[in-house]
Amino acid sequence: MNVTLELPDHLAREARYLASDEQTSLSALVCELLDARLKARKQPPQKAPNLAESLLLPEEPDWFAKTGFPLLNRDVEPLRGTPFRFERDLEE
Repeated sequence: MNVTLELPDHLAREARYLASDEQTSLSALVCELLDARLKARKQPPQKAPNLAESLLLPEEPDWFAKTGFPLLNRDVEPLRGTPFRFERDLEE
């Protein structure tokens, strides 16, 4: 089917260059781009994760592994158990 398209000059020029670089015609390039866009539109939307899935972290996140600190597990004594006191300054 023949279809006439009106494109801005800069867009038509760049599309021709792209088609030439890919060794195809402008018609084939437009057909390929439209086909990809229409296929993406027909795909069902991605299911959003539920709250539990959103809060789960992998065993060792990439950003954490770079720091060199191991993740705490049940075998490690928590820092809250460490006694801490404030000392008064005697110089006052």
